[in-house]
Amino acid sequence: MTAAENLKKQIADGRSLARANLSGMDLSGMDLSGVDLTGANLSNCNLSGANLKNAQLGAANLKGANLKGANLKGAQLELPVDDLLRKIGNAQNLAGYNLSGRDFSGLDLSGARLAGADLSGCNLRGTDLRGTYLYEANLSDADLSDADLRGAQLRRANLTGSIRINAKIRKWAMKSAYIAGATAYTDE
Repeated sequence: MTAAENLKKQIADGRSLARANLSGMDLSGMDLSGVDLTGANLSNCNLSGANLKNAQLGAANLKGANLKGANLKGAQLELPVDDLLRKIGNAQNLAGYNLSGRDFSGLDLSGARLAGADLSGCNLRGTDLRGTYLYEANLSDADLSDADLRGAQLRRANLTGSIRINAKIRKWAMKSAYIAGATAYTDE
């Protein structure tokens, strides 16, 4: 039995892969949804196109891993933002990702698809979010100070408790957004 076949059997049997040494393995296209990979060594793994939806990746070693095209929706990651964006290779489609508490300050995320993404508590200060699609995104308690949200779609987004001082945003873009307790913003 090959290493990949053995791994698939372990996953099918519902076994945890926490702290497993999977270094250098080709896991491309593999269904790892919901799998506990906490503390696993995934260094230099090919995870391109893998389904990692709701996977537990806390403290996992992803150094040199290829995550291009991987489904990371709801995955628990502890990567610095620049590493995450470089590894997934496409900052344009982060729809549904759990990105809560991350520091995106000053980054260019213009045109990104962030529908349903969890951006709660994120530092988005000075971030270029022009033309982003934030439908049903969770931006609660996020700092959007000086962010450029011109042309962003915020329908049904949760902006509860967010800070938007000097943010460039139009009131109409926030139609049906939930904004209770948010700090004032400027309207362009």
